[in-house]
Amino acid sequence: MCDSLTMSSNLQKKPSKGILKTSRSVDTTDGTPSTSKRAKEQRFDETNILETFHPANKDYGHMKIDEPKTPYSEPVDGEADQGEELDANILAAKLAASMNKPPKCMDGDEDMEDSEEVRRKKAEFEKKRKMHYNEFQALQLARQLMAEDDDDDE
Repeated sequence: MCDSLTMSSNLQKKPSKGILKTSRSVDTTDGTPSTSKRAKEQRFDETNILETFHPANKDYGHMKIDEPKTPYSEPVDGEADQGEELDANILAAKLAASMNKPPKCMDGDEDMEDSEEVRRKKAEFEKKRKMHYNEFQALQLARQLMAEDDDDDE
């Protein structure tokens, strides 16, 4: 209760000195701005700017580039947008004819072309890969053997 009383009394007090500038410091006296306004004006030394950024012997991007234009042929009379119209009967006939042909892709069975040594290396690699991915079953077997060992010890 005592804390709330002091807090409310603190709200009623006015600070002795405010943190903001008073309006008198920015007011003008007799129609002329105060000295603080004049100090904030920016002045440019234009001759220095011209000498620094535009020297007489410096060329800023006015170089002519002598390169041929990129070759591009424009479509003639909407050629790009329009194709030939498809006839459903012709398309169906072409699809039926292509279904009778064997596929053009190669089979994955290329072992006939490989030499005996290459086939042996492939078989060895596949065997090692199968052994590597068989770790789960190896762990199960190891746990089973450890459990049997523990049973034998007791």
